[in-house]
Amino acid sequence: MTIESWYWRAVESIDYPFPQRIHPDADWLEQEIIEWCCAHRLIQSQEQIKHIRDALLAEFVSRANADLSRPMLRLIGLWTVWFFFLDDLTDTVPSVDALADFHLRILSATAEDTTYGQVHPLISAVADLWAELRRYAGLVTQVRFQRALVQTLEAHLWEVSTRVDRVYPDSATYADMRLWSGAFFPMIALIDMARDFVLPSYLFEHALMRELLDAAARTVLWYNDLWSYPKEQSANALAHNIVHILIQEQRLSLYEALDRVITQHNWSLRRFLELKQRIQGFSGENAQTTIFLENVAAWLRATQDWSHRTNRYRSQMVRAIHT
Repeated sequence: MTIESWYWRAVESIDYPFPQRIHPDADWLEQEIIEWCCAHRLIQSQEQIKHIRDALLAEFVSRANADLSRPMLRLIGLWTVWFFFLDDLTDTVPSVDALADFHLRILSATAEDTTYGQVHPLISAVADLWAELRRYAGLVTQVRFQRALVQTLEAHLWEVSTRVDRVYPDSATYADMRLWSGAFFPMIALIDMARDFVLPSYLFEHALMRELLDAAARTVLWYNDLWSYPKEQSANALAHNIVHILIQEQRLSLYEALDRVITQHNWSLRRFLELKQRIQGFSGENAQTTIFLENVAAWLRATQDWSHRTNRYRSQMVRAIHT
């Protein structure tokens, strides 16, 4: 099935009401990412380097973090790239047990500063990133990041279990698991640390803040599914895309499913904006809260601007080889 132009017009017309921005050191970050990936053998050829450049991951991170110092921009950039590699590896792992073993190796590298088994590029890379994170992050940030990392890994296990057992998820379950599989929350856990403060737990864990972050994640991830649907449809890899799930579950046409997903996306965006205003109201003139919220919004805007430019949805990302 060919994706008609009306599909792209609808998706490309979505616009987030946040300012465009980009870090002046985006080109520097791209080179840092490439050198780091080469050092950890995540990429090993000129073709793979080209894939990394064409994916515009450095631009994505630079758009979301235009205000950071170079060390923090690099740290956030490398973690973002690592999660992209992990996501692509998850699509190729042959069994749930194989992925669970890999996850335990990740957690060992981050929780105990040890690695076991054959050294895998992603394991050595995450060990390096965790050591770097600990140089800057206090204990509270480490706990928040670890919690988000574990929940992301659990969502990846769920994805693989449905794939290998050929179970097609229902939309409600998918909506819950998709919230975590996109690795949005680990990056959110680093927003305050990267700007030299820690949002108090009474604010970070407040019910309204948790709802706001859920709304932001749903907005980004529904948007991502809208963009990735044509590529996944052409590759016959649609089990984990909300557009396809609604088509199958509710017997909708593509036009109807697209309309439904955009409606859900827009509701999440409106809810994010409402909660952002409410939280700023009850937290008073708390500059740190404002900075945190504005930088959550910056990840949304960066996703929009990056999606229009990256080849991520047109060709395969470099895949890490799993062993």
